[in-house]
Amino acid sequence: MKPSFLKLALVAVFCCASTTAFAQATDPVAPETVDPEARPNLTSSADSASNAPTLADMPRFKPNAVSLYLSPSNQIRNIGFGDYRSEKERMNEIADVMEPILKAHGVVVYRNDPNNGLRDYVAEANKLDVDLYFAVHSNAANKRARGTEAFCFRFGGEGERFAKRVVDEILTIYNGPNRGVKESHSHFGPGKPLYETANPNAPAVLVEIAFHDEERDAKWILANIEPIGQALARAVLKHLAAEHSDAVAR
Repeated sequence: MKPSFLKLALVAVFCCASTTAFAQATDPVAPETVDPEARPNLTSSADSASNAPTLADMPRFKPNAVSLYLSPSNQIRNIGFGDYRSEKERMNEIADVMEPILKAHGVVVYRNDPNNGLRDYVAEANKLDVDLYFAVHSNAANKRARGTEAFCFRFGGEGERFAKRVVDEILTIYNGPNRGVKESHSHFGPGKPLYETANPNAPAVLVEIAFHDEERDAKWILANIEPIGQALARAVLKHLAAEHSDAVAR
């Protein structure tokens, strides 16, 4: 029997609404389920900024002294506004900017395989015993919410310090709302954290650069792939130098 048009429509709505929940259950990360109204420290803003520092004075490290696991989003079904295409594609473009900068400054960079899943990434990072874990994402909510934010597992440790540095660096180039640093231990409800912040052995942060389903944010990301990658690289370099000062090349 051919399904009726109404049944097909209901199935389509259900599938779209449950994509994030399915991702959490099977490969548990779905940072797009933020509450769009929970927007701390919002500020009026323009669409871009020009006060970003350069990479020239960023610290350099001794050979094999510090390491990072870089995990750009693998969420190919999260499609942004207009020409944004998928979150996976854009976040990997940003990681493509970050990786050579970090390596040039002496950071050992391991990067996820976009065809694998979150458990693979975390298991690999833990096996490699990296110093820092960094998941790079763009956000989505209701096509109106904007802003940048970063998640650590809990406040009070190195993860929070790294998350703050990440947000601070993004705000040197982005004048949109500052949604701040947040704990992720109950992101999806009590005892349901963001997987990539809860399970790495290393201090871990997941950044939501901006909202890819909102027109201004999506266009800003598209126009600023290189500056965003540079800003995130600066955050990593500043953090590793602060937390591993003995690894800095003199």
